[in-house]
Amino acid sequence: MNTELLTLFVGIIALCMVIITIVIALIGFHAVKMMQKSQEFIAVVQNEMSFLTTKAASTLYEVNDFIKHLKEHTTPIGEKSLSTLHEIRDLVSYIHEQTRSLAMKASGGIAKVTVGSLAIGALAQIFKKNSKD
Repeated sequence: MNTELLTLFVGIIALCMVIITIVIALIGFHAVKMMQKSQEFIAVVQNEMSFLTTKAASTLYEVNDFIKHLKEHTTPIGEKSLSTLHEIRDLVSYIHEQTRSLAMKASGGIAKVTVGSLAIGALAQIFKKNSKD
C-alpha cells in the first residue's frame, strides 16, 4: 500500500513538473515573438523620427533661403513693411529654434530607441539560444 501511494505521489509530482515546463516554454515562445514585434516597431519609429528630423531641417533651410531671396528683391520699403519683415524674421528665428530643439529631442529619442532595440535584440537572442537548448 505504501509503495503504491509513493508511486502515485511521485507520478503526480512528475506530471506537475511537465506542466510547469510546458508553461515556461510557452511563455518564452510568446516573449520571443513579442520582442521581435517590438523590435520591428522600434525600427519603424526610428525611421519615421529620422525622416521627420530631416524634413524639419530641410524646411528650415528652405524658409531661410526664401527670406534671403525676399531681402534681395525688396526695394526701399515703408515703416510698416519693415516692421512686418522684422516680425517675419522673428517668427522664422522662433521656428528655427523650435525645429532645432525638436531635432535634438528626436536625435535623443532615436538614440534611446536604438539602445532599447539593441537590448531587446540581445534578449531575443538569449531566448532563442535557450529555446534551442
